[in-house]
Amino acid sequence: MFWKSKPKLEFLTYDQYLGNIPEPYEARKLIPDWYKALSKRMHPGLDSGTLKRCPPFLDAMVTGWIIPLAADVELKATDDASGIYYSSQFDRAMIENHHAEQVTNDKCPAPHKDKPPMKWMNPWAIKCPPGYSLLFMPPLNRPDPRFTVFSGMVDADGYFEFINFPFIWNEPGFHGIIPAGTPLVQVIPVKRSTLFRDHEVRAFSEKELRKMDDIRTKRSSRISLYRDEIWERK
Repeated sequence: MFWKSKPKLEFLTYDQYLGNIPEPYEARKLIPDWYKALSKRMHPGLDSGTLKRCPPFLDAMVTGWIIPLAADVELKATDDASGIYYSSQFDRAMIENHHAEQVTNDKCPAPHKDKPPMKWMNPWAIKCPPGYSLLFMPPLNRPDPRFTVFSGMVDADGYFEFINFPFIWNEPGFHGIIPAGTPLVQVIPVKRSTLFRDHEVRAFSEKELRKMDDIRTKRSSRISLYRDEIWERK
C-alpha cells in the first residue's frame, strides 16, 4: 500500500545559523498571556461568553507558522517616527530601507506617508509543495503595536529565495532593543486551486431563509451552538 505524504513546509537556513538563531514555529505556540488568563464567561448568565468561547478568534491565531526576528536589533526613532536609526551585531543585516516613493507619492499619499518604509530581513528560505502560495501577515489577533508589517502573498513553490518583510515603525521617540525571537509575521499556506473569483449577488431563496431560521432556532436553544456542534478543532 502506498501512502501519499502530507504537504509540509520546510524552513531552510545556513549551517552556522541552524540551532543558533530563533526558529520558525507553529502559530498555536504564540497564544497571548492575556488570552490564556481570560475566563470563558464574564458571569454565570447565558449571554456572558468571552473571546475564550469564540473559536473563529482562536482559529485565526493557531493557523500557520510564526517567523521570529533572528537577532537583537537596537532601534531609535525620532520624536515623530519620521527617522529611524538601527544597528545589530549579527553578521547579517536585520533591517534594510525601502524608498518612500515605493509606497506613496504626493498625488496620492498613503496613511503612513511620513514614516519611512523598511523591511525586516529574514534568514529562512521556505520550500512549499507545488500549487501552494504563502500568505504573510502580522500575527493575527496579537499585533505588535511598535511596528506594522505589510501583508503579502508569494508563490513560494516557484520562488526559492529569502522572503523579507516590509514594515513601518509606529512608536515615536522609541529607543531600545527589539530582542531576537520577537514575532514578525504569521505565514499561512494557501492552495491556489482553492482560490476563485466568481461571485454572485442576489436575494435569499426560500430554502436558504428556512436554513438560516433553523440555525437561529438552534442557536437560541443552546449556549454555544457553533463551538459545540459545528466547529472543527484545527
